[in-house]
Amino acid sequence: MATLDLDLLADFLDGENNEHGLDFAATHGFLCATVVGPELKDWLSQLFENNEGKINKDIIEQIRLWREDIQQTLINEETVEFPFEIEEATEDSSLGDWSVGFVDALFLNDEAWFGATEDEEAIIMLTLPMMVFSGIEGETEMDNIRRNGDLMDELAEEIPENLTKLYLLYHAPEE
Repeated sequence: MATLDLDLLADFLDGENNEHGLDFAATHGFLCATVVGPELKDWLSQLFENNEGKINKDIIEQIRLWREDIQQTLINEETVEFPFEIEEATEDSSLGDWSVGFVDALFLNDEAWFGATEDEEAIIMLTLPMMVFSGIEGETEMDNIRRNGDLMDELAEEIPENLTKLYLLYHAPEE
């Protein structure tokens, strides 16, 4: 049985041979969204733009192990940690890249995200930090948030807890 090797993944995802996938931080964001949100059936295919057949089998296995690791963290009621240091809370950072991956996966499945729960407002609030950091343009409110460094720091700190809350919203057993 293979074990998760984040160094191997980082080398591949941030390297020149990764022609079809996201970088290391964005891949983690993408995987987090596929774990905490509603099921995205073809997540692996989507992650590599339908080119997963061109990706080394060891890398595919590592991606699956990484996703399982995120899932197991949440099942164990632990907080998902970022696999990188947050150098600064801006959209032009690893956290910004992470958020792009998260938002990509969310938008691939947005009907399920917003249609699967009665509480659309909660989903909007819990995903707001990811939307802000992803750099989505055209939203004046988000541009105003991005100009407030203290608020950006607060939003960055909320993301791990928000992942847990989202996971529970979509995956907690019904009472």
